Amino acid sequence: MGIEVECPNGHVFRVKDKYAGQKGLCPQCEGQVVVQVPDVLSAKETNRVYRQAIVDQHRAEHPVAESDSSVFDNPQEESSDTKKGLLGSSVIRHRVKCTRCGEAIPMWFAKCPSCGEFLQH
Repeated sequence: MGIEVECPNGHVFRVKDKYAGQKGLCPQCEGQVVVQVPDVLSAKETNRVYRQAIVDQHRAEHPVAESDSSVFDNPQEESSDTKKGLLGSSVIRHRVKCTRCGEAIPMWFAKCPSCGEFLQH
């Protein structure tokens, strides 16, 4: 994600997280800068806002009719502050249906374990 740094001359740039707490030079003016360790609470807040922006963008690009299923297990809990991230296995559905027997199979399977049909993803 990177850490935002501002040099004494006002230049703003990002450095890798591994440089937190170290000193360095501004790439534009060679001024000395100290890479501050980011506050944990602000990093969590940034991640929460970023995830919410992704959800909002997805909803804008892919409107869901009332009868369609949602990518979320429980759409009423989407706005809860206690929800898991979008990358959690409990949020995103990872199953596809076999075209031959109709069984729900994890999407990373290449072959249906019930009927042996190769899956087309």
